[in-house]
Amino acid sequence: MRWSSAEQSRGSTLERQRDDCRRHAADNGWRIVDELVDDGISAFKGQHASTGALGRFVADVEAGRYPEGIVLLCEKLDRLSRQEPGKVFLWMMNLTEAGVIVATVDGARRYSKGNFDMASIIEVVVKAQLSHEESEKKSQRLGAAWAAKRRRLNSGEKFVMTRRAPAWLDIVGSPPVFVPDPERAEIVRRIFEETVAGFGKNHIARNLNLEGVATFGRAEAWHASYVQKILRNPAVIGELHLARKARGGERTMTGDVIIDYYPVVVDADLHRRAMIAMKERSRVSTGRGRRLVNLFSGLARCDACSSKMAFRGKGRKQRADGSWVNEDYLVCDGYQRGRGCDNRTHYNYAVWESGILDPIIFEALHEDHSASQSEVRDLEIEIAQLERVWEVAETKADSALRIAIETGRPEAQVAWTELTVDVDEASNRLDHARERLLALKHTPSKEEQWERINVLRASLDAEDEEVRFEARSKVRSAVFALVTDLRFYGPETVGVTMTVGNEWSVHIDYNDLLGGTEWIRGKVEGGSIDPERDA
Repeated sequence: MRWSSAEQSRGSTLERQRDDCRRHAADNGWRIVDELVDDGISAFKGQHASTGALGRFVADVEAGRYPEGIVLLCEKLDRLSRQEPGKVFLWMMNLTEAGVIVATVDGARRYSKGNFDMASIIEVVVKAQLSHEESEKKSQRLGAAWAAKRRRLNSGEKFVMTRRAPAWLDIVGSPPVFVPDPERAEIVRRIFEETVAGFGKNHIARNLNLEGVATFGRAEAWHASYVQKILRNPAVIGELHLARKARGGERTMTGDVIIDYYPVVVDADLHRRAMIAMKERSRVSTGRGRRLVNLFSGLARCDACSSKMAFRGKGRKQRADGSWVNEDYLVCDGYQRGRGCDNRTHYNYAVWESGILDPIIFEALHEDHSASQSEVRDLEIEIAQLERVWEVAETKADSALRIAIETGRPEAQVAWTELTVDVDEASNRLDHARERLLALKHTPSKEEQWERINVLRASLDAEDEEVRFEARSKVRSAVFALVTDLRFYGPETVGVTMTVGNEWSVHIDYNDLLGGTEWIRGKVEGGSIDPERDA
């Protein structure tokens, strides 16, 4: 029993074929030993014969599982194959030569070894030809219909291409339109916001389950894989990435992107920041219960040789007062590996973590930004949207150029010329928006990240592992968004330099008398300002 589309599986196709085959077997006194069902697999390309239930049956026959012979019963011959007549006939011959009797309910026909006379051969070939031609016509009609839809969308026409929609959207009205489900759309936004905040997909799924948030499908609980699927779905920012699927073949992306196809449920800037957070996120574990110990992994470098600063955990140490502390250090990897670096300093991690976070928190509380947060936020979203428009336009232009080079067709050259105009226009609009942002506010808006670090500071060393891990995840994400350069220098003078918010250069030194760090900041541009010192 076979059908070629998921839509058919929702109807009576299975029941009809099963009832007909069972009735026919009973009428002929055959005992049913197995039922082969290929759900949604096309016979046009012969996939089911190699990968489906039918393919497994043929393999069993070839392995000698049925030495006494067996009857393969189907509703019609085209349920077995819709390939070219020659392939169908050879497949039937090989199967019957192996001892299989192929029978059909339609016409009560039987094909077996030794009874393939001229009439039977002609019958099989003719039926196969008719089935193949029918499938070929369907494939061409469907391909043409989808191509027409893609052309309409590419021309700017707005319509619902298919009634399949992301789980957070409903299709209503006539003509149909997409409408976001408010509760589900809010969950999607929450997933992106928590990703930016530093949460991993496993923690997001866990929190949703703990709060009893309903899943989008039939699953009983949220899974990290589904959270990841939502994060990777371009439909959240309204994009439809077009694909092509030949009948019986695999789905392949065409490279065409329709930007405003779906309603936007996640703004472009939040989406961009989530993608960056996913790329930069790294869980560092050092022993049981000590996850994400080093907030600066991948960011901290040796000022002398530019090697990464390696984290070294020497275990727990008991102080004179009886308390226990973790003895952790940052050491130049170049020095450790004997690659010629002279910076042999072992930086006490706990001291320098606090010392590096201090000026970042000060920056958050000290600056009085003249531009309103809403103005900056709106412009950041606009820039992120324009970036996507430019990326899509450039991809289309590159594709047209490749086709023009490969084929030399004049229409492809014309298309490339027109698309380069779109690329230039998108680039100019993006540059103008970035200039407006600089004019509105001379530094990128980072208040959200700064405030997050300040609020979570007290939770960085919490006794509860989950509270500590979530706090450190958020702080690390914000540190990577704020700090563009972090260098450890020594050994004569021990300290750290870093660049914060693309504006401030901060120098942090260790003061033996204070038993801690002190820092001074200045403009990255090197302008003369009054230094500000704290300890």
